[in-house]
Amino acid sequence: MTTSNPSSDNTTGDSYNSSSSASAVRTGSLFGTIMCRGIVPAWLFTGALVKLLDGTPALLPKPVRGIYTWMANLYGMGAEADLTRFFDIALRGTISMEFTLAAAMLLLPKFSRALAALVLMLFVGILTSVVISGDASCGCFGSKGPPPIVVLIIDATLLACVLLFKPRIPTTQAKRTGALAGAWVATSAFAVAITFGLPAKMMVQAQPIENSPPPTTATASTTIPKPTTTSATNTSAATPTIPAPTTPANTSAAAPISKQLPAQTPATASSSAPSSAWPKPPVQLQPYYMPQVEQWVGKPLRSQPLAALIQQPLPANLEQGRWIVMFYRKDCDHCHEVLEKHFMVKLPAPTLLVSIPDTNPASELPNPCSECIETSFIKGPEYVVGTPILLSIENGIVKRVCIDSENRESLEATLQFR
Repeated sequence: MTTSNPSSDNTTGDSYNSSSSASAVRTGSLFGTIMCRGIVPAWLFTGALVKLLDGTPALLPKPVRGIYTWMANLYGMGAEADLTRFFDIALRGTISMEFTLAAAMLLLPKFSRALAALVLMLFVGILTSVVISGDASCGCFGSKGPPPIVVLIIDATLLACVLLFKPRIPTTQAKRTGALAGAWVATSAFAVAITFGLPAKMMVQAQPIENSPPPTTATASTTIPKPTTTSATNTSAATPTIPAPTTPANTSAAAPISKQLPAQTPATASSSAPSSAWPKPPVQLQPYYMPQVEQWVGKPLRSQPLAALIQQPLPANLEQGRWIVMFYRKDCDHCHEVLEKHFMVKLPAPTLLVSIPDTNPASELPNPCSECIETSFIKGPEYVVGTPILLSIENGIVKRVCIDSENRESLEATLQFR
């Protein structure tokens, strides 16, 4: 007759349960845990913090800005003034979500891997689009951050590590799980409060110094020579006096102008319009401007808020006859290509180039248009706009806009005033 040994059976059962519990605790790898609960949330948190401190939608990748613009139009907030407010809320909402997701990866181990994989997949998809479109920056880590291709490689590497290495998920008591969930809710609420409570950035900008003479007009056979320098007593507050076209006066701080205009420009030699004619920039500027140039058609260029930020003086006859106005960046490949192809040999009309001053001087490309008149927007605010943008102007009224230089039909229609 065989007898069972209950003590032995209990010992075996306890040993099995202990082994099973230990196995459950040690599921996955330490590297996977560090990746999902340390490196990825830290990476996400850093990007969100940079966006919060800079406070400009320029740091949002172009595809994201496109989606938000579509949403703004959907809710009737597509006008420039409304769009600025909408993007401020959208940017803060995006930052809050990134903080919340980073906290969830850190404090909720059961969800850390899934959240890390989803976030990184989204980032890789957006960055792939940015790289394909040729954008110089994705804005992921500020205007001085790494190029999009570098961020894409980093995100793709992190994604591969998250998918290949499973983190350890310890078996914890319900009370501990509840405590971690409570900590995540409290942390997320704090992050949202800070993000939406931070006041919008405002900057004070003095009026631009108007110490250079305007570009005078001339016939195709007349080239405006370089100006001579006047005495130091000519201050920036004084209105510049323009003598005969052969010797225009200038202050020592002004950049010399040597531009030749095409034959269709009237032959005159006059000073710029009075300083009160063209609007001046306000003393207090917005931290960023998001011009919706498609909405300018049929309206005077001078009536747009962005027009007041163009560095003056401007050509005296800018609101007389036909003009092409082009917003561009000096380090923009597409801008250089348009100038080289359509403005190098013969101008379609008198042309004013307005550069956006957020470029890297080391990356600037030479201007192939020797007859274009050049100026720039004043420094200070962020100009959240893609380039190049071409406007056909007639008697000061915007007749047509081209925001996609690769759209041949739109580009040619703008250049030919059709």
